[in-house]
Amino acid sequence: MSGDPGVTAGDIARLAGVGRATVSNWRRRHDDFPRPVGGTAASPLFSLADVEDWLTRNGKPFEVSAGDRVWQRLRASGDDFRLADLVGWAGLRLLESRGGTAAPPPREAAPRPGDGAMPSWPDTVPADPGLPALLGELAAERGHRAAFDFLVEEYMRAHSRRLVVTRPDVARLMTGLVCRKGDVVLDPACGLGTLLLSASGARHALAQDSDPAAARIAAVRLRLAGTPADVVAADSLRGDGFPGETADSVVCDPPSGDRAWGHDELTGDPRWEYGLPPRGEPELAWVQHCLAHVRPGGRAAVLMPPAAASRRPAAAARRTGARLGAALPGARAARRARRGADAARRREPPPGPPDPR
Repeated sequence: MSGDPGVTAGDIARLAGVGRATVSNWRRRHDDFPRPVGGTAASPLFSLADVEDWLTRNGKPFEVSAGDRVWQRLRASGDDFRLADLVGWAGLRLLESRGGTAAPPPREAAPRPGDGAMPSWPDTVPADPGLPALLGELAAERGHRAAFDFLVEEYMRAHSRRLVVTRPDVARLMTGLVCRKGDVVLDPACGLGTLLLSASGARHALAQDSDPAAARIAAVRLRLAGTPADVVAADSLRGDGFPGETADSVVCDPPSGDRAWGHDELTGDPRWEYGLPPRGEPELAWVQHCLAHVRPGGRAAVLMPPAAASRRPAAAARRTGARLGAALPGARAARRARRGADAARRREPPPGPPDPR
């Protein structure tokens, strides 16, 4: 979609300060209500200019905030499937405009760990020449970090059915269990950076995600939050961005159910200290990847689907982990889980002779 910004019925309700049912009534009762210009039958999009004109003509009070105007113009400036790239572009522009911090130049190669670099600028650039000025106004009104947080929240709301984002309360629980002030914290499947941003007081963040657009957004969020970070855009299992590095704490909400996680090509990988994870158990591959990156005496928390705890390979891993300080949820805990996931927590044992048991 390009051209005039499009708004949903929910957006119209928010702009006019009414409920969505009221907007539905307007559509039914007023023949002159703007016709959809895009979207789907279940979620139509309306021209923002047409909606503003209709509200004005019909004496309906409304307010289009600077954030709403930036978001609608940003979303209208490119294909909705590249919306994450557009959000990342906006974040880099905000970072660039913030005093004392310049956005990195475009990169052809993946960032190298340790240099504080971020993923490159996206190929998708909005054609709207007025967007940089509007972003500046939004930053002046809310601050650079809050401005970008608003855009990220709108992006998550717009793509709520496509994105898997760790719930804030779960993120706080996981980081509260294992992260300490001054830690170097790793998230090998960082997504939009939710877990790392919950690790307040982290000395340094190490982040990786297979989606370059998500990695870019996470990198900008961490930089705007004042957290030094190295971010790599690559699949952690197939292309570990931090080989040989260890962290004080590791947090991870990995993708689940991906049977094409790399079982065949990673058969002899040294990370499989507790055995090669079965093809159908990608969660166990992620657990062992996380454990391989925890320093001796460090801590890890991995969000696991309840079903993973009741499978036979997980039971074997649990028996092995029990001797080493792991706390993997069992089948009974999995059956009790109401919210779809359990947190597996482990403290890596300090160096020394193995437990004779």
